[in-house]
Amino acid sequence: MRTSNKDNGLVDFIHTVYGSHEVGLVIAKNDKTLANLVRSMDGMGFKRSEAGGDFFKFPKTYRIVGDSLEKDVYDFIVQYPTGQVEIFDSELMRSRMSSPDYKNSAVILGVTKENLKKLQVQGFDLLSSAGPAYQI
Repeated sequence: MRTSNKDNGLVDFIHTVYGSHEVGLVIAKNDKTLANLVRSMDGMGFKRSEAGGDFFKFPKTYRIVGDSLEKDVYDFIVQYPTGQVEIFDSELMRSRMSSPDYKNSAVILGVTKENLKKLQVQGFDLLSSAGPAYQI
């Protein structure tokens, strides 16, 4: 099966993010494109993260961000490059420190252009906080 140039660009981007000390950001032009991203990520063995603490459960993980963002997810994005991430564990009701395994992991956020703008208005500057970015 052949892949399109767009798919090749996404694969190249994922290779860039794999082993990166920063969270990757994929900006989709609309919900349909974002849905295609989800299918691609699932097909490449990524696991979807639903909470901030889930980022460490799998070596390759992604999170789709809507028009709002939980503080623990934003804190993760900001702290990830530092080598130590403090996440509040709601099951244990306490903070937990974790260190990213940069060599063997990739973390990617997916968001639509429209939602990215809404998040910026709310004070979540994903463009400055995330690392490599790719637009589809």
